[in-house]
Amino acid sequence: MKKYYSLFFALSLLIWLAGCGPKYDYTIHKPKVRYHKADRAKLKKLLDAQLGKPYVWAEEGPDAFDCSGLVYYCYESMNMKVPRIARKQAQVGRPVTRDQLRYGDLIFFDTTPRRSGQITHVGVYIGNGKFEHAANEKEGVKISSLDSPYYRRRIKLYKRYLPDESSPYAPSLTLASSATPPASCKKCFQVPEKVTAKSGHFYIQVGSFKGTPDPAWLKHIRALGYDYRSVYEDGMRKLLVGPFASREDALSVLPNTRQEFNPGAFLKEL
Repeated sequence: MKKYYSLFFALSLLIWLAGCGPKYDYTIHKPKVRYHKADRAKLKKLLDAQLGKPYVWAEEGPDAFDCSGLVYYCYESMNMKVPRIARKQAQVGRPVTRDQLRYGDLIFFDTTPRRSGQITHVGVYIGNGKFEHAANEKEGVKISSLDSPYYRRRIKLYKRYLPDESSPYAPSLTLASSATPPASCKKCFQVPEKVTAKSGHFYIQVGSFKGTPDPAWLKHIRALGYDYRSVYEDGMRKLLVGPFASREDALSVLPNTRQEFNPGAFLKEL
């Protein structure tokens, strides 16, 4: 009889734990946009708030993360469209070197047993040779060193998504009169008709420059069905795509302008 009571107690405990334990939804959920303009100070607030949270494969928060889910959550919370998985995240952004690293740059690793060359892990650089990442099920979201033997041997590349430090609210690509326009349109977002409107207050800022932008950039904008204008602010010309008739229209094409022109492009209302 005592044996049956023990078995009953064990089964009851398992059922209770299953009912009270965390339940995770493995479908992708876009996080709420907390900041409409990305910069390093906002990213720091987001990253600091995730430290210590558990690692759960295929989760992108807000209660648990895998490595690419942490990146996805933080950047999407700043209104920046990024891929969900690490190997896709490594395909966008601006390449940088180890000595060029700034807060918020992404570091990609190959953590396969034989280091096969695949991108399997990602972390966010936070300065002083450290990076924050959703490490594994045992350690959760934590801070590690780039100089640790394990991670140092597995680094594959570094990428930058955030704007330049000198202009935190401007896109990371600065268009100058000497800027080189795209040689070919390899990933053009083709549109059947013009997507901008004759009038409106909503624009997408895709760059800033001194002097006159290269006409080839402007031709590229028009080829994709957009109009543009420039405004003078803070000692520089801002290149804007638009106008759009509504905020919703501008937001609907924002991902495409980030792909075609600048991953840091953002909505601007005049």
